[in-house]
Amino acid sequence: MSVSLEPPVTPKAPHESIVRAATVAADQFFATLPLPERVDAMASVVITHVLPGQMNFLPALDRMLPVAAVLPKPKSADRRTLDQVSAVYPCDQLDRDRFTDPDWLGPYLHDRAAGRRLVLADIGGYFAPCLKDLVTSYPDLIAGVVEDTENGLRRYLALPEVPCPVFHVARSPLKEPEDQLVGAAIVVSVESLLGRLGEVLSGREACVLGYGKIGAGIAAALIARRVRVTVIDTDPIRQTQAVASGFTTAPLHEALARSELVFSATGARALGMEHLGLLRDGAFIAGGTSADDEFDLTPLGSASSGYRRETVAPGIARYEREGRAFHLLGNGNAVNFVHSSALGPAIHVIKAEILAAAGMLATQRIPAVLHEVPNTTRSVIAAKWLEAFQPVPSAPVVAPAAVAHGGTQ
Repeated sequence: MSVSLEPPVTPKAPHESIVRAATVAADQFFATLPLPERVDAMASVVITHVLPGQMNFLPALDRMLPVAAVLPKPKSADRRTLDQVSAVYPCDQLDRDRFTDPDWLGPYLHDRAAGRRLVLADIGGYFAPCLKDLVTSYPDLIAGVVEDTENGLRRYLALPEVPCPVFHVARSPLKEPEDQLVGAAIVVSVESLLGRLGEVLSGREACVLGYGKIGAGIAAALIARRVRVTVIDTDPIRQTQAVASGFTTAPLHEALARSELVFSATGARALGMEHLGLLRDGAFIAGGTSADDEFDLTPLGSASSGYRRETVAPGIARYEREGRAFHLLGNGNAVNFVHSSALGPAIHVIKAEILAAAGMLATQRIPAVLHEVPNTTRSVIAAKWLEAFQPVPSAPVVAPAAVAHGGTQ
């Protein structure tokens, strides 16, 4: 009698098993969304972070609107993840300067469209500067835009007119979990970077510039680590919210002078060269968005600035002038991207809302104004997400009747 032996199974590392399970759950979640059938007469061009655990939405989008191009945000593109994405979808270089040139951007999109209408998925308002020119020069090319972020939304709000329908999810209630997690991830990354220098967060003095959703998440995560937090926001309503939540406030120059850690999450270039002399000696600066949006520190790269730069650890640059120094974390970019910004399943719920907006642009006649996804659609997405990711409580253990009554009959 012959015996057939199966090849030995190599046990997976626990982390690999967890990652695989999370991917399966995310794929199942996107598969259950009530999205339109594939529209072959249209396509999508996607600006996105390319990070582990965040790319499950791309196959779902491709099933609805063929992905004509992926444009990875350069400061948030994980090499391994980018290799995986580029093996499936065309990936092109993203350059904000090029996206301000309609003579370059129009032909590029027209070429990628290959005769189809495009839905543009944006993160950061990249399409905003040329949108009017695009719609005018290529009247049948752009079906609409879906913008992910608050900074990007502001760029579309600043347009004299919106030339095509633009959906935004930046102020959606489904975005709030992601924003809170981003704030927490920023603090985790700063804590890890300080650890490279043998430093800790606990007991330090910090200031948070900007008390929007991400800034509030940063402040809450710092307090949980026993860091003293001063919050500064130019909006008196947000400043009031911060004070009511138990945070202190102070004039900017006082907060910078006493803070060992400075977190900037305004999206409005809150810190410039003129502020560097106000910093406490040895302070650490961390950004909550891209360096271009958060800081105006370009002259630091010039010898004429007078600052001497030294890389003291991976992700940490020390700048010194006239015996005083400060540290810039993550080269000024969103510091959570130093560690790939793993946000867990919460990231998928807002990606699903982006897909819903793209589906509306693909199948409905939408006016050329700013739009949000209806709350009824958000509720469906939230319910599907809960089905996919909410832990199922274990059934209570019920004691046999005889034991429950303390004995047998």
